[in-house]
Amino acid sequence: MISDKALKQNAVFQTWPLTGTHLQFLPVAGLEPGTALSGREAAVYAAFRIEKRRSEWLAGRLAAKALLAEDGEKPAELEIGMDRLGRPCCGARLVSISHSNGWALAAVKPGTTFLGADLEKIEERHPAWYSDYFHPSELPKPDPSEGTRLWALKEALMKALGLGLMADPMDIRVTDKVVFTGKPLERYREMGSPHFTVEARPFPEGFWTAVAAGAEPAPGR
Repeated sequence: MISDKALKQNAVFQTWPLTGTHLQFLPVAGLEPGTALSGREAAVYAAFRIEKRRSEWLAGRLAAKALLAEDGEKPAELEIGMDRLGRPCCGARLVSISHSNGWALAAVKPGTTFLGADLEKIEERHPAWYSDYFHPSELPKPDPSEGTRLWALKEALMKALGLGLMADPMDIRVTDKVVFTGKPLERYREMGSPHFTVEARPFPEGFWTAVAAGAEPAPGR
C-alpha cells in the first residue's frame, strides 16, 4: 500500500490496546501518489496550490489507505470522503487524519462511530495560549509538553465530535476524566452519549499523539 520508498523513510504502524485503535505514522517528505488515489482524490490533490499543504494531504491519505486496505482492495478504490459531520471516512468506516511538522498520522478502529486522532509537536507557546485554552485544573502552570499533550487530547475529542475548531476548547476539560460543556456537550448528546476512551503517547520523538475512540461500556453501566 505504502511505497518501499516511504517505508524506508521510517513509516511506523502501531496498535494502541487501551483505545483499540490502529495508527499509521508516515513522514510527509518525498511521497508520490502513484496509483493510490481515486479520480476524485487525484483532482483534489492536483488543485492544491501550496506544496506543503499538498504533501500533507497526500501523506494523510496514504497513511489512511494503508490502514483501511483489506485483501484484494486497491488503494484507488479506498476513496476518503466525509461523513455527515464532516469527519473523514471510507464508506461506513471512520478514519481520523492529522499532520504536524513533517509527519502525517491516520487512525482507524473497526466498528466505531466515535473516533478522533491528533498529532502535535512539542514547542514553546505564547503565555496567552495557556490561559485561552486550558482551565487551571487542567494545567496549573505553563508547560510545553503537558500543554501539548492536553491540546492533542482536546483536538482528538473535537474531531471525534465532528466539530473541529468550531468548538471552544475551553468547553472540553481534560483531567482524570473528560467533561463536555457548551457545543461539545450538545453534539455529544446528539450522538447518543457514546462511551469512549482517550489515550495520549509521546510519539514520535518531540511530539504528542492523542486518540479518542468509542468503547464498550464498563460492566454494570
